[in-house]
Amino acid sequence: MDEDKQLGSDSQYYVGVDGGGTKCRAQVFDFQGQCLGTGVGGPANIAREPDGALHSLVESVTAALADAGLAEPGQFERTPVAAGLAGANVPSANAMLSHWQHPFYSFCFTSDLHTAILGAHLGRNGAVLITGTGSCAAALHDGKLIQSGGHGFQLGDKGSGAWLGRQAASYTLEAMDGVVGNDPLVDAVLQHYQAEDSADLVNLLNLAAPAQFAELAPLVLQLAQTGNSEVAGTLVQSGADYLSEIARRALLHCEGKLVLAGGLAEKIQPWLADDVLKAIVEAQSGPEWGAVLYMKSCRKAC
Repeated sequence: MDEDKQLGSDSQYYVGVDGGGTKCRAQVFDFQGQCLGTGVGGPANIAREPDGALHSLVESVTAALADAGLAEPGQFERTPVAAGLAGANVPSANAMLSHWQHPFYSFCFTSDLHTAILGAHLGRNGAVLITGTGSCAAALHDGKLIQSGGHGFQLGDKGSGAWLGRQAASYTLEAMDGVVGNDPLVDAVLQHYQAEDSADLVNLLNLAAPAQFAELAPLVLQLAQTGNSEVAGTLVQSGADYLSEIARRALLHCEGKLVLAGGLAEKIQPWLADDVLKAIVEAQSGPEWGAVLYMKSCRKAC
């Protein structure tokens, strides 16, 4: 029997999912690799919010099947699904996913970093730098994934959207306390959140998720790009210097080709170091197809 036809009962389709800290995106593919439909759900960091991430995953798959004209009874049970999810490499999240009673014909998973690099280089050696809600770099060398960064919002993710937003909010509070000098960034942050004083800002962000801090990132990058905020420029350059360093580490392990991925990749690119910029190439495919490639590799290993 054809290898692809073994993947899913009598289904002629499979679904690849890219689940990040801000959104979850699913795509339906036929056995020729043609994308037939796309669906988007909410945040899908499985380590931070497991129940919400699973809901977002199912939501995105449902929307993708509907977009492909496949919203019919029993389609879930006939369709194999593969997902790359933020936080899936955390042991507790991995264990939970392994025991999840999913509604699909079959389900396999790995980290969103893994599927991003598989899609970017179609399974061949290469490196990837991801800058979205979180940040991470990795190399794929002869099937082995070598990671730098990606330790999550509490312990890392420097240069990411969430990190930029948190740094901007922290600076704003310090400026309002008179500890540091005023800067146009302060007014921009307060206006974005419609906060009148520091108590308002703390109340809004004290328990905020990374995605809520990441809302500020485009604003910080815009102020830095226009030169209207010295503080924003310093923050962005500091984050970009870190991203350049982890990108260099990834490039040491592969063939000198780097793909940028994530929602902030294009905006942060001009701030990266020259040697990193010279290594950048276009992605050959997306993380959703990378998830399908991961599914196929798992089947071959069985």
